[in-house]
Amino acid sequence: MVEAIDSLDGMDGDQVQERIFSRLKEALTLSPSGYLYDITNIYFYGVCCPLAKKGQNAEGRNQPQIQIGLAITKEDGIPLFHKVFEGNIFDSKTLPDILLHLKQHQIKTVCMVWERGVSSKLNIREAKGMGFEVLCGLALQTGLKKVVDKVWEEDIVSLKYRVRLRSATFYVKKQRHEVEGLRGHLAVCVNEKQRQAIRERRYDEIDQALKLLQEKKTIKAGLRKYIKGNKINQGALQLAERYDGVSVIFFTQNLRAEEMVKGYFGKDRLEKSFWCLKSFLEMDKVRFWLANRVRGHIFICYLAYLLLSVLEYRLKESGMSAADALETMESMYKVYLTDPKSKNKFVKTVTLSKKQEEILKKVNPLLLSKCSV
Repeated sequence: MVEAIDSLDGMDGDQVQERIFSRLKEALTLSPSGYLYDITNIYFYGVCCPLAKKGQNAEGRNQPQIQIGLAITKEDGIPLFHKVFEGNIFDSKTLPDILLHLKQHQIKTVCMVWERGVSSKLNIREAKGMGFEVLCGLALQTGLKKVVDKVWEEDIVSLKYRVRLRSATFYVKKQRHEVEGLRGHLAVCVNEKQRQAIRERRYDEIDQALKLLQEKKTIKAGLRKYIKGNKINQGALQLAERYDGVSVIFFTQNLRAEEMVKGYFGKDRLEKSFWCLKSFLEMDKVRFWLANRVRGHIFICYLAYLLLSVLEYRLKESGMSAADALETMESMYKVYLTDPKSKNKFVKTVTLSKKQEEILKKVNPLLLSKCSV
């Protein structure tokens, strides 16, 4: 494994990824209408890796980390490109590298979808300037909070504004909006179930904080604003609750509210990609500290995930996941026999199950004939 990783040192990874994806587009007849992009973190316990640095992360962990940016096709989740960044780079600063890669390889006239953590006015303007349409989340800053406040006045939680997705229900109000002079449309989305869950979780934390204060123990810094003396600060609590479960998304085109919501919140495919990379392929178990070996480890995991995504693409009509298919194929093997007298050699594949035959047919019908010898 170490030799394989070291052999990648000095390789033009960007060019290799571009060639692989170009070949896949042809082989699988892909014509993506959009790409999803996001960042994930991998944490280190030592301080020797030059790429691993302390930075912001969703888990609030104070450990050295590296960041991996990943772009996949919107429809099928086929990886297009990945890049490793140092751990102290803001998420929004990673997107220009991805946009530049897409531009260099003449990938355009598609929609880029990304999280609010990646959003910035500069990123939106640059993506639009390169010919991409943009569907992204926006951070709830002062200006957008005023927009949300007006939406609350219209009693948004009603059947009129309801958008039902497979895994969640949103109440959505759409209106015209500009970002850095770019005209588009804004959708204020309220998830009542998430709103309630956030509120209850905050109440639990405040109850626990009050008990800790009575015992003269320290509490989380973020909870102090909700407590005055030994009582709850109702004003601060109501202000925080006002924006619970609220998301704001922006699109440079004009779509129906339902299409905007489906396009943006359908990016959970990326979360599944990161889960597969970390859990199934163990990308987060980095056993190296040299920068070239860390990058090599990530690159090999990326290639493994790419193969899994192609397998899943081939199997999508059967409804079988790539992981299930691999487990099913584990019992398939060949027997090699040699006659000691004649020295004749025989090769026989064990009898395949119907499920194994189905998998081979879906991947490539020629495989079935080769494995039936």
